[in-house]
Amino acid sequence: MPYHVYVSNSGSEFFSHFIMDEDSGALEAQENVALDGTPGSVATNADGTRLFLSLRSQQKLGSYAIDRTSGKLTAISAVSVQEGPPYVKTDNTDRFLMASYYGAGCVSVHQIGDDGILSEEPLQWIETGQRAHSIQTDRSNRFAFVPHTMPTNAIFQFKFDENSGTLTPNDPPKIQPEGPEGPRHFAFHPQKDLLYSMNEDGSTVSAHRFDAAQGTLSSFQVISTLPDGFDGDNTTAEIAISPNGKHLYASNRGHDSLALFDIADDGTLSIKGHFATEATPRFFDLDPTGKFLYSAGQGSGRMASYKVDAASGELEPMTVYEVGETPLWIQFVEQG
Repeated sequence: MPYHVYVSNSGSEFFSHFIMDEDSGALEAQENVALDGTPGSVATNADGTRLFLSLRSQQKLGSYAIDRTSGKLTAISAVSVQEGPPYVKTDNTDRFLMASYYGAGCVSVHQIGDDGILSEEPLQWIETGQRAHSIQTDRSNRFAFVPHTMPTNAIFQFKFDENSGTLTPNDPPKIQPEGPEGPRHFAFHPQKDLLYSMNEDGSTVSAHRFDAAQGTLSSFQVISTLPDGFDGDNTTAEIAISPNGKHLYASNRGHDSLALFDIADDGTLSIKGHFATEATPRFFDLDPTGKFLYSAGQGSGRMASYKVDAASGELEPMTVYEVGETPLWIQFVEQG
């Protein structure tokens, strides 16, 4: 099936909208999707009928119905929050929307009604630490993790009750890297009990063993995302793992590249190469099939596309597309 591709542009009050050809990876531009404010992070439910959005300039969370045929979005609800969160994510039941708050140093949980309406007040508003950057549950939906960049420099660990939507601190409540790495985003290995964190301040990736029974992490490797000899300014941003679990990608802002790592059977990473991309790659993602990768340049207002070699993980550049100003998120929804 083809996919709708929405690009959230933090400097424009619209989504760029494309239809992706599932065989070639080519994108066909559609009419922009107007929004009531500048958008941030995006999440969808499992069947692609609901979209949830941080409207950062309005300090709101919004929910929308998706017409999977046309890609049209219809607003369902909007609720005010203390600040526009940099990250939103549904739990695995699609009954709760979690968000992390960079400035406030908090996380929240809102209930999602069967009609897609968000609860006016959060079920929880939990103070964590400065620069809370993302939040996700594990595949069991029993645990959640919240990375914080510097100066907090930690991944907070929570237990999650999918019946009530309640987060409670795990034991221990957080882990910290030995150096000033600044965990930002993370990805679970698709087949193994492993979690990899993208570390914004250290320009590194940390590999963690995930205790699926206790919901706790233990780091066993920290590896640079940069090539040997690079001495310019750089921060990292996004992370993704191929569906076959063999390759990990990480974006460098400064070096302006996508780093490719091989993942060994024991979870250890080894750097394999770097691929040039658009200026300041704040966000990139693999399409749901893992055959193509799209990288949005915050500094260029363009999005580069690549064909992925499934065996090697290497990227073959394809077309570059114009999007809105300062893009920061890419979301795929299967066309129905």
